[in-house]
Amino acid sequence: MYITEVKALNFSTSLLIDKVVTEFPIRYVQFKELKKNVNYVKYWDKCIEAITDKELLSHIIFCNNIFRIPPVKTFLTYYEKDFVEITGKEDAELDIFVKKSIGAFWGMVFKFVLGYQGQKSTTVSMNKKFKVSTATYFENPKEKIILE
Repeated sequence: MYITEVKALNFSTSLLIDKVVTEFPIRYVQFKELKKNVNYVKYWDKCIEAITDKELLSHIIFCNNIFRIPPVKTFLTYYEKDFVEITGKEDAELDIFVKKSIGAFWGMVFKFVLGYQGQKSTTVSMNKKFKVSTATYFENPKEKIILE
């Protein structure tokens, strides 16, 4: 998918964070515990850390747009060692709530903040680490994203 003749959306990471922090528990009520529950907040903090890092976020967007690699896969791969430590498991297996919550987090970022209009589920084969088998990539952004 190539982005042609699409106007640009200048986006600061601080605005992105503000929108995600404010709107995530409203749009994804079933996953609001990711942000609030002491057992899950460490995963929330890692997600926020990822969108705070402009370089990492630009790589996540690039991998999504050009190679159709779901943001969840790029995110988990980048933070693999951190998740081994967080879970206390060598395979960093995530429970179903955490997996779905992280997927919802990236859905929030791409669909409701960055304005992507489509999405597709794909096989990611992350069964040796994380026990994640499918994830979503996003397509058809309304505007070209320029991170400030």
